Amino acid sequence: MIGAKDSVSSLMVFILITASQVGVGVLGFQSYIIKYAGHDAWMSLPIAGAGISFIIMIMYAMLNHDEQGDIVSIHSFALGKWIGTVCTTLFAVYLLTMAVVVMRTYLEIIQVWMFPHMSLWAVLLFILPLVFYIIGGEFRIVVGVSFFGVVYPSLLILSFFFPLQYARMSNIMPFFDHSIIEIIQSSSLAILNFMGFVTLLVFYPFIQKAQHSQKFAHYGNLYTTLFYTFVCFISFVYYNQAELKEIIWATLGLWKIIELPILARFEYFGIATLFFSILPNIALYTWACGRTLSRQFQISQRKISYVLLAIIFISCLFFDDRAEIGVLNDLTGKVGSYFLFIYIPILFLLHWIRRRVKKHAS
Repeated sequence: MIGAKDSVSSLMVFILITASQVGVGVLGFQSYIIKYAGHDAWMSLPIAGAGISFIIMIMYAMLNHDEQGDIVSIHSFALGKWIGTVCTTLFAVYLLTMAVVVMRTYLEIIQVWMFPHMSLWAVLLFILPLVFYIIGGEFRIVVGVSFFGVVYPSLLILSFFFPLQYARMSNIMPFFDHSIIEIIQSSSLAILNFMGFVTLLVFYPFIQKAQHSQKFAHYGNLYTTLFYTFVCFISFVYYNQAELKEIIWATLGLWKIIELPILARFEYFGIATLFFSILPNIALYTWACGRTLSRQFQISQRKISYVLLAIIFISCLFFDDRAEIGVLNDLTGKVGSYFLFIYIPILFLLHWIRRRVKKHAS
């Protein structure tokens, strides 16, 4: 049973959704969403955001009508004990994989841009105890870190106005030069940036008056959709398509042109500031994974957290070059798309059928 001291206001759903969606992906998503739609790919982000809002609506339709209000209970009710256990375990594995993706990608950026000879294990030994402190206490701590992860890095939005002095609208002309199918294909590549909201399936029971919090979830998704669209549009009018195909972290390239009297390398400041966005990402994924496994197998979440952080540590050391990290990102993105747009609707349908059958049987 979740007590009042462990629950948070419905308004915090906005913070949690936003904090889970804005992370390391903002540094380089522009270069891979152009694969299908080219200079029209910035239009794919509102489509991706609309798709995410639809999935949020489906999630709430399940969560609002479930006895426990989380993915463990939904799986057990809709799929049965054994199949539900398998699916819940796979979901937990995916959450942990996402935590590894965020952590390893951010460490790669630090290595390439700031400290080429940095020892991964040393940085991990600095970050992971901090993550354990966040997820080892009350859920309110996770929410508090997420709040600062939204507010503090939001100041970086102002930095994207600097590149406008070099903008060329011809880089995105003509509009609608690609088919709607190609734009939708590009939107599927952008889904990885929005994936963090799946933690809603785990933290829903911790929300006060959770059934009335759906609007805040949509507001959070709208905020991140507008943010990603804004950053993408700025990038597309600054870079031409040939440059975007060659550059890996387009956002860092935008920051590189900024020179302030007291700060010559603004991208260093941007990377450091984004740590406050990365930390909630990792904490939310790891906490959600631990909570899911704890609920499913009746094991102390604190004990599970030790194991999860050890797995993250080993996994980050295992992926040691750009190609492997790229494959990991691509794989998690594809699995995430299938999970959201195929598995979740099927699970909703099964859950709805079981509720109808149970209602008629009683």
